[in-house]
Amino acid sequence: MLAKKQIVDTLTLLDQRYNDALLASSQQDSIFYSKLAILEYCGWIEDIFDKIVRRSVKGKLRTQDYQKILEKSVVGRNYGFQYEEHFRQMLIKAIGLKQTENIEIHLKRNGYLPILISELAAVKQDRDSAAHTWVKNTTRTYPAPSVTKSRVNKVYPIAKEIYSLVVSLR
Repeated sequence: MLAKKQIVDTLTLLDQRYNDALLASSQQDSIFYSKLAILEYCGWIEDIFDKIVRRSVKGKLRTQDYQKILEKSVVGRNYGFQYEEHFRQMLIKAIGLKQTENIEIHLKRNGYLPILISELAAVKQDRDSAAHTWVKNTTRTYPAPSVTKSRVNKVYPIAKEIYSLVVSLR
């Protein structure tokens, strides 16, 4: 099952610290908490995608050799969270082209797929900026942790839907 409590708790704590930093007029600290919230959120997305892919073949891979292939070549070689570049490719490798297409058809019908793709693209821009800058002398701003926390509610229901779909695969 996919959980969101831990990421919500983490982002809530970061938001509290962010607000404390704002009250203390510590712009540098508020930037730290914003950047950390983005990075935590992105790590959570990658983790839930890995869990979905693992669950999609749970009990279906009969040998340890193929279980190792899943871990090393499918999940282990993924270093991102964009839908088409990363998640879709893992699904195709794990469950096949036709099953992945069926999942996408379902997600498009529900209006979920464009929301997921759009959200992942938006957070990638923030993540890239946060990961490739440093705080000293920066004028770059980042979404507050509360904004990042609200993003969880966009992605989580879609991830749960995908999880349910892969569980039902035969």
